[in-house]
This record gives sequence, structure tokens and C-alpha cells, in this order.
Amino acid sequence: MFYLLLTITLISLIIYTIVSFYPTNRSAYDRREQNIELFKAEKKNLELNPNLSQESINLLVNEREQILLQDVPKEKELVVLTQKKAVFKPVFISVITFLAISVIYFQPLSLGSLDDLQTHQAIYGFIAADLKTRDIERESVIQELNSFVNKTETTASEIYSLSNEFRDINEFLISSLLLKSLISKFSDEIPAAIFAEYAQILFFKEKNIFSEEVDTALQIALKKSPVNAIALTLKGIKYFQEGETDLALNSWEKAKENTKYESEKASIQEAINTIKSMKNQ
Repeated sequence: MFYLLLTITLISLIIYTIVSFYPTNRSAYDRREQNIELFKAEKKNLELNPNLSQESINLLVNEREQILLQDVPKEKELVVLTQKKAVFKPVFISVITFLAISVIYFQPLSLGSLDDLQTHQAIYGFIAADLKTRDIERESVIQELNSFVNKTETTASEIYSLSNEFRDINEFLISSLLLKSLISKFSDEIPAAIFAEYAQILFFKEKNIFSEEVDTALQIALKKSPVNAIALTLKGIKYFQEGETDLALNSWEKAKENTKYESEKASIQEAINTIKSMKNQ
């Protein structure tokens, strides 16, 4: 807040300085004022010339007046033009500028934008930080995210996007919490595939162990979408860990058939080849 006020004040002072010195700079180089000074100097020189009669002096003065002062404004207009200590105008413009910028900054902030800004800084600062810093700040970021998710204006796409960003840096706990909130808040609106993604993230969070929480999420994902490739892959891993290699092979074959991504097909095929190699030994 202090830096915003400081910035606005500096901008207003700069505008005040520019407006204050503009008339001075303008009058210093104004051609009409130079003509007046030149006329006065020449008139004085003519009057001091002893070789000229008064009639000649008058004629020359009139001639110089016609040449130099024909486009010079009246005396009152000139005073306005060359005013060097104008105060009201620059102060007025500076005050208006200060008020306008203050409204632009603080009206949105009063409506909640400051909280959004602080949340954004906390989240993306955490994402960009090293692992040691993230360990220190994880709890506070989770609190910021809880506040963000619980806002009525927060959309499903925003929550899902954040979940993916935390997943990409292996913050599976935070990613799973975001997906859990997404499912709780938008269960009737989100695609069925998100339930499988949630089960997968929980599996990663539990360090590849099928805890009760993971099992429950996997069953829900399979119920929502029985042919989802991620859910079928997890189901195959579960069978494999239990020693049910035939069931694992069957699940992975189905998963391979139902994925459209070549990278996923390649990973699933490696798992299938591993089982087949074990059987051939």
C-alpha cells in the first residue's frame, strides 16, 4: 500500500513540475517578447543618438514599432502569456491527477483485488521457489488456496489449472487438495476423467501405495468412467502389486485401447512387456 501511494505521489509531483515550468520555458523563447525587448533597446539607442532630430527619431521609432510589434498582443494578454509564477493551474492539475490515479488503484483494491493479488503472489512465488523454501511455506500456501477456492467467483477451470501447475512441480499433496475441492464444489459440472486424475494424484501422494483413500477414489473413478485409461492403468498397477499378473495385464490392455495419447500407450506397453517377460522366464 505504501509503495502505491509513493508511486502516485511521485507521478503527481512530476506533472506539477512539468506544468509549473512550461509557461516559463515558453515565455523565455517566445518571439513576441523578444521583439518587445528589441524594440525598447532600439528606441533607447535612437533617442540617445545626438545626430538625429526629434522628428527623425519619431519617424524611425514608428517604423521600428510597425516592423517589430505589429503581431504583438495587447498588454493584458502578454502579461498572461509571460506569467512566470503560475501556481493554481499546476496544483489543480496535480491534485486531479492524484485523485484519478488513486481511484484507479484503490477502488478495485477495495473490492477485493488486493487479496487476489496477494494470493497470486503467494501461489506463484511458491511454485517458483526451491524445495527448501516450499517446505517452509507449504502450510501458508495451502491456507491461501483454501481461501481462494472457497470464493464464490472462483471457477472450475482456475482450480483445475492450479492443480496441474502444482502437479508439474511434484507437489502432489496440494494438487490433490485442489482436485478434492474441485470435485466437491463442481461435481456435476466437471468431466468424469477428473475423478481418475484425482485417484492418480492421490496414488503419487501416497508414494505409489494403495491406501484406503486411493482405493476409494479409484473405485469412484471407475464407476464414473469404466473405460478411462488412467483409472484402468491404476487398477492394473494395483493387481500387479497384489501378484495378480493376468488381471493386471488385462487392465493395461484395456487402458491402452482407450487412450489417445501415444506417450501413454508407450508407457502402458512397457508395463505389458514387463509382465510378458516375467511369464516367459
